[in-house]
Amino acid sequence: MPEDQRNLLEDSEDLGAACQKALAETSKALKAVSFYPDNHPLRSQILSSAYEAITNLVRHAPITLIVQRGGFAIAGRQETIESNPMTKALAQELFARELQRLTFLPELSQADLSALLTALAVSPQKIAEEGGVAGMLARNGVSAVMVNQIDVTAVYTKKNVGQAEEESGEGGAEVVEERTPEAAPAQGSAPAQASEPGIDEILAALVAETDGERYRQLARLLLKKALPLKLDGNYDRLYVVLTRLVDQQADPDKSTVCRDAAHTVLQQLILGEMAEHLLNHLEDVDFPAKEAICRILRLSGPEVVDAVVRRLTATGSRAARKALGTALVRIGVQAQPQLLVLLKDARVQVVQMAVAILAEIGNRDAVKGLTLTAYHPEGRVRMESIRALARIGGMEATGVLLSLVQEGDEATALQAISCLGSCRNQAALDPLLRLAGKRDLRGKLHALQLEALRAIGRIGDRRVLGVLFKLVRRRSLIGTTRRMEQKLVAVDAIAALGGDQARAFLQGYASGSGELAEAAAAALQAMAQREAGHE
Repeated sequence: MPEDQRNLLEDSEDLGAACQKALAETSKALKAVSFYPDNHPLRSQILSSAYEAITNLVRHAPITLIVQRGGFAIAGRQETIESNPMTKALAQELFARELQRLTFLPELSQADLSALLTALAVSPQKIAEEGGVAGMLARNGVSAVMVNQIDVTAVYTKKNVGQAEEESGEGGAEVVEERTPEAAPAQGSAPAQASEPGIDEILAALVAETDGERYRQLARLLLKKALPLKLDGNYDRLYVVLTRLVDQQADPDKSTVCRDAAHTVLQQLILGEMAEHLLNHLEDVDFPAKEAICRILRLSGPEVVDAVVRRLTATGSRAARKALGTALVRIGVQAQPQLLVLLKDARVQVVQMAVAILAEIGNRDAVKGLTLTAYHPEGRVRMESIRALARIGGMEATGVLLSLVQEGDEATALQAISCLGSCRNQAALDPLLRLAGKRDLRGKLHALQLEALRAIGRIGDRRVLGVLFKLVRRRSLIGTTRRMEQKLVAVDAIAALGGDQARAFLQGYASGSGELAEAAAAALQAMAQREAGHE
């Protein structure tokens, strides 16, 4: 061992024990940075202890630590770092933030260490959005700490200004041999495997790659590297990989080949227990990144949709149902086959949820299934189905709703008319006008006619003003109370349609006296207020 390596530690501790001590102090410091405010004395004290322990390691030469799931190893050295609860906790935090290798250089300052710990205190998702820990350190001007840098000594030796070129090359070769065997593999080893990049580097390469074939090769390598994370149950780190793949798949600058490759890898990684892990977070009321999970699930395959539907039908939590339902809406048409199956479920609540989700998705292929639930024996399901059909729209859905107006019970018919008006369904305008104009001596259609007039006003087509004018002017000796009520609702519909014709008509009635005159005056005032609000 060279003299500077023998003098690396001033006391009798071996390298492994010294690393263990430095990592334990770093774990304490990370907790302190996360917990104490900037000016707290304990924060400064703990940070100083960690800095002292690390600088004791790197006084003469850099040291590279390999981050493993349950601990650390020293790159290029035989000494082992015994794991304890503090080093394990630190390793898990680093692993979740995609740190595979962590290198400290001799010129490390306490400010550099503080910048590293501040970056690590950020959530994995936020770190991913910021471009990784390496990017955060670079933006803060930190060069004495390197993240996931494979050929560390090449960088370090270049910094030693003043050395002769031959001496620099010789020293670099010596350190590479001892500290980074990946860069100079021993005889009989597998150089290709040793030189393979880590996950963070592959993801960075995917961002920069534009060639479709090379992108596919990188994607396959990423799948090879990331699958062990799933097998080891390291779902938090795998979650970060998935978020990056979502960004790649959504990148408009990427070719179709590249986006498809990213999509394929994402679907492979999300299957099975990873999907269940994501759904656990989705059902967690306090989990803040539900939108990110929905973005991942949107690109998932049918197996994951089955898992979401299974959770939806099993949960008793209203918040969980809302989150899972939102995920199915974001997945969209891919989830529709499983939701249509739920329409035949014996549980009313399940059917009602499926109908509401199909309405949000808004695909017209769902109309056939919703037609059946529109005649469901349970009133809540019928009402939800009517709202869904009205929201989806189209001739087929409109036809079903108009059939319900004619054939359904009064409550169902009223709901159908109301929804047609709220959705401004132009195709329903003529049938509603015919309904409103029917003679109804016994008053059986009275409630439906009033609702039809309200719906006509909401649809907003001024071409029907002439028909409404006639309805208001029409006189009747039979059912005068019902007829007056219709006229009053028609006046409101005329005001809702607005325009110069409507105003002139209402002014003619407002100048008179009686109930109709009062209604016309109130309608004119409402028109003026709406027009003032639009200005």
